[in-house]
Amino acid sequence: MFQVSSLLYGIKLIFPVSGKIKFLSKHIVMLKVHPIYINYGYDLENNQIVHIPTNRPVKQIQINSGYSMCMVSSDLIRQKGVLCHRFVWECNNDVIPKGYEIDHIDKNKTNNHILNLRCVTRNENRKNRDHTNIIKYAKIAHTLKRFIKAINVDTNESCCFNGKTQCSKYLGISPAMVYLICVQISKTVKTDKGRYRFEYVDEKDVENLIVVPRKCRGLKE
Repeated sequence: MFQVSSLLYGIKLIFPVSGKIKFLSKHIVMLKVHPIYINYGYDLENNQIVHIPTNRPVKQIQINSGYSMCMVSSDLIRQKGVLCHRFVWECNNDVIPKGYEIDHIDKNKTNNHILNLRCVTRNENRKNRDHTNIIKYAKIAHTLKRFIKAINVDTNESCCFNGKTQCSKYLGISPAMVYLICVQISKTVKTDKGRYRFEYVDEKDVENLIVVPRKCRGLKE
């Protein structure tokens, strides 16, 4: 594959030579490269976040807040979950200035087209917020608390946590990583206590598992 890069505008033109890549096989795709995660870019024509080395769109999931999230990596960061609307805006502009947020103009959190995004202050973002969603999520918040089973893939030992926050603090990882493994976006994560995978379990199954006391959060063995 032959690539021509423009450092001035942060644009890469990718000329495909193989018909195996469906969304790149018949035409030239213009990508806006991210200023930090240079292996990823925004496909202007298809409105997709793309992994440039493999020429494939990055898988996105919708999280509880209604926003879309995807996983990216760099030379310094092995793997990180980022919000897609923030990532798309940064690809087309630059790193978001401190104190600013990215707002969806049409209030649709899944519409991450660059023409639907704008950089605003927090107060400006609140004025454009759909307050019906706030009431909706407040009513179902109690249903989002789910028990999580953590399984050590090396020893096959398991224990249970009352939510991803308790699990993440005990193992010293981010709650987002626990969630991504539970929904099978990622497979395992390496911690100071070993390599783990996670899965959701029903409350009736918690009795047969080891429940970590609240006072043990964050303590190292």
